[in-house]
Amino acid sequence: MRRRRFLTSTLAIAAAAWFPEVVRAAARPVFGIVPYLPARRLVGLYAPLLPLVEGVLGQSVELTSAPNYAEHLARMRAGSYDIVADSMILARIAQRELGHVPLARTLAPLEPVLAVRADSGPTSLRGFKWGEVSIAVTDRTAALTVIGLRLLRDENRIPGRDYRLVVTGSHANSLQRLIAGEVEAAILSRTTLAQVDAALAAKARVLMPLGRGLAAVIYHVAPRLADKAPALSRALLDFAAQPAGQSFIAALGHQGLVPVTEAEMKALDPLVTELYRQMREEA
Repeated sequence: MRRRRFLTSTLAIAAAAWFPEVVRAAARPVFGIVPYLPARRLVGLYAPLLPLVEGVLGQSVELTSAPNYAEHLARMRAGSYDIVADSMILARIAQRELGHVPLARTLAPLEPVLAVRADSGPTSLRGFKWGEVSIAVTDRTAALTVIGLRLLRDENRIPGRDYRLVVTGSHANSLQRLIAGEVEAAILSRTTLAQVDAALAAKARVLMPLGRGLAAVIYHVAPRLADKAPALSRALLDFAAQPAGQSFIAALGHQGLVPVTEAEMKALDPLVTELYRQMREEA
């Protein structure tokens, strides 16, 4: 049922947001950020990219983030985003289904972790009272959730049987719910723990890694900007080598920016399949 609601809402938003490509091309370009943190925080973190993107496009660019993952995907499908800083699974979906062009990826991989409160007792999965456990996740479509749940399933820990999933809407919300004692654990990422307030991060403890993925973030553009993709890619990579770019990357914990290859993007297909499998199970 939740999967049907997700797909219905995606199609509804897409229909409402659609307008002719000629009109879209004349509008101010929009740079969308996958909503893993509150929008204001994300806009502040990614603002250093605006001057270089605007320099390539020759016009001002709007930096924004959707209120949730479903609307983020819906906006991409509606053609509302020109440039995207994205979750790797959603970046692959955008490439396969919408013709988006990958630009670059973070050198830092996506590293989902199972976090607990710093003062809590468990030191391994055996330390939980399975059947009574709640685990916070950002969204069922978030790459770290997909990877994390797959590893927990490999450990024979099944949602609905062994634990209850609590969808919070952002990594920051998951961390807050964990610290407040509303859940026993949270699936977070190492880069997120570097991006939130240090005092908050100190109240959580990494219990165990939950695997890793290609990149924390993949940058891509809509097909209408395909002719600008090489210049945008070069601008991102050049920026990453400059002092200002290095400060930007350090603030995000992304380690650097590197080209993303077609082989790397195709290697994400099993995770796309896993996402759809998990959504079918949830329905």
